[in-house]
Amino acid sequence: MSSPAPLLDVFTLETVLLELPLGSKDEILEALVTHAIRCKALPKTRKEQVLASLIERESRGSTAFGKGVAVPHARIPGLQRAVGIVARSGEGADFRAIDGEPVHAFLVLISPESRSEEHLATLRWISQAARDPDFVSFIRQAQTAEAVLDVLQEHAP
Repeated sequence: MSSPAPLLDVFTLETVLLELPLGSKDEILEALVTHAIRCKALPKTRKEQVLASLIERESRGSTAFGKGVAVPHARIPGLQRAVGIVARSGEGADFRAIDGEPVHAFLVLISPESRSEEHLATLRWISQAARDPDFVSFIRQAQTAEAVLDVLQEHAP
């Protein structure tokens, strides 16, 4: 079984978005991708490709699996490294979660297509971390990007 990508190589201070603007599902995904480009985690030339991949994945079923967490994800051909984005929505966004609850924490994973085992291992780690009832609560209470990353590290494998 493959190991998840090194946490701080994927999720960085720059890719933490403390207040995600509300909107439709597609608008939220666009805001997440735009943030990754703004902080130079993704090249601008990949915007349409990454956004289309995330929207296509959501069309197959919501990545909001309940308890206030959504994990939009995509594998992108030719991408050089995995990119993770953590975003919060104070009000909670309607992302069609299976439990019907609003999403307060988005953990986005965009991986090179060539690293599917690492991608799946990282998704498993996120899924396990999100099962901890304190996980979303602590992310919501974090006042800084550093504090958000601390929460992730506390739950790291």
